[in-house]
Amino acid sequence: MIEIVGGVLVRKRELLLGRRSPSKRICPNTWDVLGGHREAGETLEQTLARELEEEVGVTPAESVKLATLRFVHDGQAIGFHLYRVDAWTGEPALANDEHTELRWFGYAVAAALPDLASEEYRALFRAL
Repeated sequence: MIEIVGGVLVRKRELLLGRRSPSKRICPNTWDVLGGHREAGETLEQTLARELEEEVGVTPAESVKLATLRFVHDGQAIGFHLYRVDAWTGEPALANDEHTELRWFGYAVAAALPDLASEEYRALFRAL
């Protein structure tokens, strides 16, 4: 099974999403949570910390697991572990070419975006 970890940074009743680069093979040019693939030997929390540092230059200080989504893509079973990140060090900024834009959205606005990377996000964003 492929494991992916995603972080939803939350502040002042808003959450941070990144617009995936149009060159991405999966879900190009859509709004997505920040994160990526778990590497061998990493815990889920270590993956979360590494991915947030690589993508937006922050280190999570407080996080809680929200959900694990399970699905199949190209014949591969995927477990997508989502965390809510309530505190971090650093200021989020684009740090690589994974995303073309970062933007803060109110929960309801994020849930209503027409171009989310996953329909599963809608219920999660509303529940925040």
